[in-house]
Amino acid sequence: MKRRNKIIIGVSVSIIFMGGIIMTQMKTPFDIFLTKDYTKPTKEEQINYLKKHEQEMTKGVEGWNPKIKSIQWQWDTVDVGQIGNGTPQGGGWMLTIEGRFNEMKDSSFTIGFELKNEKSFPDMNNFYQMQDFRIEGGTKLYE
Repeated sequence: MKRRNKIIIGVSVSIIFMGGIIMTQMKTPFDIFLTKDYTKPTKEEQINYLKKHEQEMTKGVEGWNPKIKSIQWQWDTVDVGQIGNGTPQGGGWMLTIEGRFNEMKDSSFTIGFELKNEKSFPDMNNFYQMQDFRIEGGTKLYE
């Protein structure tokens, strides 16, 4: 009887161990509860981060055109989205923000920051002009 119990316990432990390995390899409806990462920064956190680095952003943008004397950031336009490149996994993540310049109400431009992933903050040393400096509601280029 003792030998039989040992065999039953050994087989049970093996089945549980193998089942655990199989379950970690398979996708289940419960994975969202086990693997969900809630560390994605909120829009407010992204805006606060950008506001901390406002001077760096402004200096960088003003350097693109000597006629740009001041920048007015449109904080409500901050957006994080996936970049498309024609593949199912996409080309990465980008944070964009729009602004106005030289105190002109009808002016606009957009800059973008590449992100490592959806949960990261932008690198202040690496941003791009996504939309040229425009005036008259975006209908004309500013020169």
